[in-house]
Amino acid sequence: MKFGKRLKQQIQETLPDWRDKFLAYKDLKKLVKLVSSSPAVANGSAAKAEAEFVYLLNNEIEKFNAFFMEQEEDFIIRNKVSAEFVFSGLEELPMMV
Repeated sequence: MKFGKRLKQQIQETLPDWRDKFLAYKDLKKLVKLVSSSPAVANGSAAKAEAEFVYLLNNEIEKFNAFFMEQEEDFIIRNKVSAEFVFSGLEELPMMV
């Protein structure tokens, strides 16, 4: 199975809230094809396509980073709450000697 199809399948199977967090693979692939097929002409069309690719790629990286930082923060908070719950329960247990 090709990567693009596998990615599309993975996106469809993931949580609905996470679907927009995936890489815009198709858009990036189109720009790569455009850049690689553009002859180096004086009008700057290849440079423009390359700049669009870099811009989109940077946006995708920022999107990933923001998503993972948000997930990390959520897990840290959940871990802290769980640890507090466990330790509060341990304090209430009678000491067995």
